[in-house]
Amino acid sequence: MLLKSDAYDACIGYFADNLNIFEGKSNTASGTPISDIVTDQVADMLMSFCSQQTQLSNEVRLTVVAEGDRLVDDIEQILGMHWNNAATPEQKEFIEEYFLLLKNSLDSQVNNL
Repeated sequence: MLLKSDAYDACIGYFADNLNIFEGKSNTASGTPISDIVTDQVADMLMSFCSQQTQLSNEVRLTVVAEGDRLVDDIEQILGMHWNNAATPEQKEFIEEYFLLLKNSLDSQVNNL
């Protein structure tokens, strides 16, 4: 599945390489926490994927959804203490673009599911 692919490893490496976007930056105003943005993006990505890949069995869909939980855990570990901070506009944009990249990686794995 996605989390056991070279594409996923590259995506996680890309996220880790861009941690500077999160370092020392926090939206001091009350805003949407990074954790909420990430979980919303995961949910959106998985719903979009499953609706586009109608040929997948329910078993495969459940496996993909379970990977979504592990994906959230991976990103939470990378972000550490920044996980519950309110996101800056730059951070929100990066997360949204990152999940487009992940969605493309997931789409590329369809033949392996």
